[in-house]
Amino acid sequence: MTERLPAAQLPAARTIMAVRLFGATMIAIGAVSYLLPASPHWTALIPAIIGGIAIAASLPRWPAMAHAAIAVVLAGIALFGSGSALPQLPALLAEGGTVGNPAAVAARSAAAVVSLLLLLSLAVIRPWRR
Repeated sequence: MTERLPAAQLPAARTIMAVRLFGATMIAIGAVSYLLPASPHWTALIPAIIGGIAIAASLPRWPAMAHAAIAVVLAGIALFGSGSALPQLPALLAEGGTVGNPAAVAARSAAAVVSLLLLLSLAVIRPWRR
């Protein structure tokens, strides 16, 4: 039988889960973007570094607000660093579309989308409410 969390702990648990999912996804993006291209560059590991920090920050038993603040900072860093690839995404997805370094555009776009999804999920979870 599983125990249900009290209603007061649900935002904290959901915030931690969102941060961990963000971290795991960013690690996957970083690993794939580093391992798949023919000539990888160390900057392809930046999403993995951000993901590792997110997972490490989700482990201590801090208040939900602390987890949310760390998540917003990490998602903001990732979004500011990778958001410039979003305008190039339609050209990459279009048939015959050509962009410079398509692997980097795809990885940066994926990191930006994941960061936006984390910010959206935190807005829905609202860990600051009691």
